[in-house]
Amino acid sequence: MRYKIIVNPKYNNLSGFIEKIPEFISNGKGRIIYDKRNKVYDLITDDGIELVVKKYKVPLLHQRFDYTFLRKSKAMRAYLYGLKLLELGINTPEPIACVQGYKNGLFHIGYFVSAPCYDEDFRVLSDETHDKELINVLVDELVMEHEKGFLHGDPNLSNYLFRLEKNELGERYIVTTIDINRSKFITNPSQKQCLKRLVRLTHIRPLLMEIIRLYAVSRKWDVDVCQKYVIKHLDTMERNNRMKKFFKNHR
Repeated sequence: MRYKIIVNPKYNNLSGFIEKIPEFISNGKGRIIYDKRNKVYDLITDDGIELVVKKYKVPLLHQRFDYTFLRKSKAMRAYLYGLKLLELGINTPEPIACVQGYKNGLFHIGYFVSAPCYDEDFRVLSDETHDKELINVLVDELVMEHEKGFLHGDPNLSNYLFRLEKNELGERYIVTTIDINRSKFITNPSQKQCLKRLVRLTHIRPLLMEIIRLYAVSRKWDVDVCQKYVIKHLDTMERNNRMKKFFKNHR
């Protein structure tokens, strides 16, 4: 396996450790903190620095061709998009490195290395426990991101983290956006482009409608029009998901 490695200049001192990350993970080092389609590991350097490593699933053959010749891999996008978000003033775990492995001349595996963030996510919200302050915090974040031209590729509640920060000036919520590799950067995204992203936030309809209401008010858009648009697309998305599940179970 041949590796191409990009390290954030701020972390050049970690280059030697980062080069060994594929070997460390293959040998079972690191604590697994997420294990589904992709895996996320917690690694500690020799100097006691904590790193989070996301190992992406090995792509299909046609995707390997794509990531070699046509477009950036998920790991590379996660790294570059993270840097861009920070430039825009949008909080995300600081990107540290991107490690890409190539086999027989084709992209084979990708790792994205970042600073850790273990804040709670917005799935704490539910239709039974509407925390109005937290909902407003989330809506403010969504509005800010969209107005800056960032449209999250998978904007479900688990990809927005929060913590309450207290200091001598008082307290405020800090929101961190994660899992951004499928996102888009669009100058002045349209109303439909923004609302279509919000459809994926949650399947809890009372909660989603309250988020859309507050979002529309903040953007000075017609609340009824926005809510109807989101419900229509949510219905379509859920119907398509049921069909996919049905055909998958009856193959």
